[in-house]
Amino acid sequence: MIRKRLLSACLALALCLGLLPATSLAAEGDTLRIGNTTITESGYWTPKDGGKTFQHVEAQPSSDGYIYYDPNATDGPTLTLNNVTISGTYDESNNVEGTGIYMSSSSGSASLTIVLHGDNNQVSGAVGIYVYSSSTFGATLNITVENGGSLYASGSNNPGIKVQSNGGDASLTIQNADVEATVISGSNDGVTVQAGEGKLASLSVDGGSLTATGKSNYGAGIRYTFGNTASSSGTPSLT
Repeated sequence: MIRKRLLSACLALALCLGLLPATSLAAEGDTLRIGNTTITESGYWTPKDGGKTFQHVEAQPSSDGYIYYDPNATDGPTLTLNNVTISGTYDESNNVEGTGIYMSSSSGSASLTIVLHGDNNQVSGAVGIYVYSSSTFGATLNITVENGGSLYASGSNNPGIKVQSNGGDASLTIQNADVEATVISGSNDGVTVQAGEGKLASLSVDGGSLTATGKSNYGAGIRYTFGNTASSSGTPSLT
């Protein structure tokens, strides 16, 4: 009788667990925003308003021009871009940074993998792509492809790509993808990798390409920064 009850309880528990939705973000404290839309569920999202906002859809779209988000992928939170245009603009309620793609964490490491499908993926905003950790944990952005792909990321007056950890390591890795990052106006960098005081800031390109263009005398193609003061220091790494 006891065995039967235990078996019934286990079956009931398994059934309940099977009914739980698998749509939450990877970790509490994480924020992922695409354009001016905060991504609250895994799955497919399609653009509206020229890529300024996105809506969740149940099934894979029949044509390109969409994203897919998997917060529980093997390599961590993963965003797949399928020949999509993303355009972020400043919005006091929805996008105070004005970013195209924004991943942040207030409680741990900020990590995002972007997988490219196709040669017409374009991301723009005040910052094109911004991965940010406000804590002592790291910030990581990986850009890769499946069956070929490229990305154009532009910032209107900030870097096209920025990876920043206020207190930990920061890294940008590009694998087999062709990536262009640029700033359109103002005085800024194509790519910025910012780590905490005394930490490691690294950039690696393996089997792909990176074209990074800054603007004006101050802007660099690629810039490493450390800490929050001009006298802060750390270890830069370029592969």
